[in-house]
Amino acid sequence: MFPVQYLARVLDVPPTPDSPGRPLSGLVGVQPVLNATQRDQAGPRAVFDRLEIGQALTGLVKSTAKGISLVEVQGQTVAMRLPHPAAPGDTLRLRFAGHMPQAVFLLAPPESAAGDAPQLSQTARMLSDLMQQLPGRNALPTLSPPGPLLDQATTNPALIALALRTALVRSGLFYESHLANWAVGQDSLDGLMQEPQNKLAAAEAARAAASPLALLNAAETSAPKPLNPMHALLSQQLQVLESPQFVWRGEVWPGQVLEWHLRHETEHAQDQSAAMPGDEADAGWESTLKLSLPQLGTVTAHIKLDANLAFSIRLVPEQAEVEPLLRRNQSRLMKQLAAAGCTLQTLAVRQDDAADA
Repeated sequence: MFPVQYLARVLDVPPTPDSPGRPLSGLVGVQPVLNATQRDQAGPRAVFDRLEIGQALTGLVKSTAKGISLVEVQGQTVAMRLPHPAAPGDTLRLRFAGHMPQAVFLLAPPESAAGDAPQLSQTARMLSDLMQQLPGRNALPTLSPPGPLLDQATTNPALIALALRTALVRSGLFYESHLANWAVGQDSLDGLMQEPQNKLAAAEAARAAASPLALLNAAETSAPKPLNPMHALLSQQLQVLESPQFVWRGEVWPGQVLEWHLRHETEHAQDQSAAMPGDEADAGWESTLKLSLPQLGTVTAHIKLDANLAFSIRLVPEQAEVEPLLRRNQSRLMKQLAAAGCTLQTLAVRQDDAADA
């Protein structure tokens, strides 16, 4: 089905004798047009029977009057109601769309100075501008919370895991997905209100309520407006859509800095699929956690979770003297992971960070 505004239906104009006994030499715009019933009952012009669906044609506007344009197509002069004004001598770009029973043509929009370039909506232009401002492909979207996730240090892994999960889930990167879940009862309103999109709106509403005059003065001032923080978040969302990976960098508790790199291994798994048999070639997730500990110094943990939910862990200490200590406690760590319900495939301790498995 074609949009109505792009269809120009051929209207047959009945010939009228110029004088008794003499046939009409040509069509004129002032002649009456057949009504809908007469037109639909009329047979299609024989010259149009040879046209194929989708065939490109050109029409030449010969004259216009009372909303009817006389157009010459394939040597035949027919009347059309065009969706846009046309002047004698204009060329129309047509495509044959079939018989209903009269010939129907798809009318292409008139050419402009910009040629056939598509016209983007305001939203599409904004997204295009944001994509142009994205950092290079090697730069990852980085989340930085305003403060520590926990008020004080803890050795409870469940508490730390919950804090990190909440920081990721409520980072705003997946807000639209959560909004769709909330609409069907799969997410809470309290959870949505924790995300930056709603926190910013609430903060602006509070400022407006506290000082409406200041808000009006800010709107009237000619000074450049500050960048919308949501634009930065939207840019990060676009980056995550393009490449499912991001970096979280902040304090787990006061003084304990963590850098967490998380990525989906789809592309990596495809590259390695030829060398990995069976399910091992399926996509998984990879986390890299880098933190500085009071006694161990800087340690980087590379954690991979494959499609079978099995973990492969590699610990990389920055200081060489820490490696023997980690190896001595390796079996203890394996038992703790098993007690937590984790399926462990490998656990290795290496100081060489270049051999990134």
